[in-house]
Amino acid sequence: MSSDPGRQQPRRKFAVLAVMGGLVGSALLALSLTGTLSAFTAAITNSTDTVTTGSLILRETDGTNTCISTSSATNSATCATINKYTGTTLVPGGSATKTVTLANDGTATPATFTLTPGTCSQSGSVSGITPATDFCAQVTLKLYAAATATGTPIYNGTLAAFTSAQTLTPLAPSTTQAYTFVVSLPASLGNTYQGLTASQPLTWTFSS
Repeated sequence: MSSDPGRQQPRRKFAVLAVMGGLVGSALLALSLTGTLSAFTAAITNSTDTVTTGSLILRETDGTNTCISTSSATNSATCATINKYTGTTLVPGGSATKTVTLANDGTATPATFTLTPGTCSQSGSVSGITPATDFCAQVTLKLYAAATATGTPIYNGTLAAFTSAQTLTPLAPSTTQAYTFVVSLPASLGNTYQGLTASQPLTWTFSS
């Protein structure tokens, strides 16, 4: 049986169109994969982009004992080995001096540096003598931002009146500052003040 030329022509046209469509599609796919159709580009990648926190580490020493804030996991240590009021036994008219040095062992300069007193309390007595109740108001404190008791004190008053935080000069990293404490008793104290102890917690604080 002979084929019909009239029927074969549409099939040939369809086959040719299909082949051409496939070739065009393949060409477009190849171009998209090779980047031939991409525009010019320029790029910079910064491979080291970091931010780091600084540290505030406070150290106090009296030449014999050293306390450091990082001895506590909260960076806020309690130190009982440095007594800034000396712990010396005084008599009326007597005085005692203590110098401590503060240091910034961290990497940042604090925005503020303060010394904050707690409430002064008294304890003790002598058997047979009724104790006075205002011993904290009798003890005078002079505080100097220096290694000796010279210049103008940054605080000069009784322990009872020492209730406000003292604003100090912030310490840059690796710098130190000495502070001198002088406690004294009036010469006029009578027997009712025998055997008494005045206690007052003091807190140094760096804040960013």
